[in-house]
Amino acid sequence: MNDEHEPDEGFDDEDLGKALERFRGSVDPLIRWQQNWAADMALPISRMLQESAAFQVNLMQNFPRVVSPLISQVSQLQKQLQGMHTFHSSLRALVESVNRSYAPQWERIFESIRDFQSRIFPENWEGVSRPGIKEFESLLIDEGIALMWVPGPKVVQALLDASTATERRRIISRRWKGIVTDCETALSGVTHPSLQDSKNFGLDCVRALREGHSAPAQALAGNLLDSVLRSNFDNADRLEVTRNNFKKNGVRFNLDDYKIRAAFTFAPVWCAHAKYKTEDGDPIPRTFGRHPTTHAVSRAQYSRINAVMGLMLVTSLIKFFDAEKEWPIKRVKRS
Repeated sequence: MNDEHEPDEGFDDEDLGKALERFRGSVDPLIRWQQNWAADMALPISRMLQESAAFQVNLMQNFPRVVSPLISQVSQLQKQLQGMHTFHSSLRALVESVNRSYAPQWERIFESIRDFQSRIFPENWEGVSRPGIKEFESLLIDEGIALMWVPGPKVVQALLDASTATERRRIISRRWKGIVTDCETALSGVTHPSLQDSKNFGLDCVRALREGHSAPAQALAGNLLDSVLRSNFDNADRLEVTRNNFKKNGVRFNLDDYKIRAAFTFAPVWCAHAKYKTEDGDPIPRTFGRHPTTHAVSRAQYSRINAVMGLMLVTSLIKFFDAEKEWPIKRVKRS
């Protein structure tokens, strides 16, 4: 009779290695996601759950029961198993049970995460390393750079990697031709019947820039921005996303007030509507603005960089309305 501490016959070190590999295959994706994906998103889990029913169902059904009790023990268990040369059938059964039971459940969780992520970030974010929320706030709210639907992934990554606003403007200046092409591609995909005129005027901006007419392109982009908002929101709703009194009261656009995709789309719209009044002696800003584009035609405000930024902004806005089937502000604000 075998002593109870002797290894199971037919289950040697090679079998142990294979079992451990399957075990790692089950748990490593979870560990990597916990360490990297959640940190990259930098958004509260509670906010994710509010905006994705599929994510909520799968995560709430599987995460507390499967992941939470296990995640703190996984690394320790792996180390213990790697240090063992033999173990009996009960431990073998445990490892095989983990492989069979947990991996499919985690895969459903990961699938929900991938689906949720794709519905937040459009195609132009494919493969982009996502920054923390503070970096997002700076680009969207303080600098007014549109990042939803345009520009392409390489430019998005370059803008996120840049350390200063000046460097980001240089990137837009250097890569303006590719960005204009990205805007043309995005606009060409707009299908909603009520947006066809806006789409075509956006494409007019594209042509004007390519032909070297940056001032007409900026003027059209600035006015098209206003027209698109007025066409798709009533006055009260439009004011929700354009009332920018930061210079007066120091109140910034609050990303948390809106659903995620809407927040990332309308934050730069808000930035572009910073108050500017010639009668108050305001200096003409050098960055793109809806009001100075209309009321302060000058070399300070009008530039190819600002024309491109205006085109990016209005393209992003048109694509948002094309993607969202229900447009009232109550559908983009968080409850």
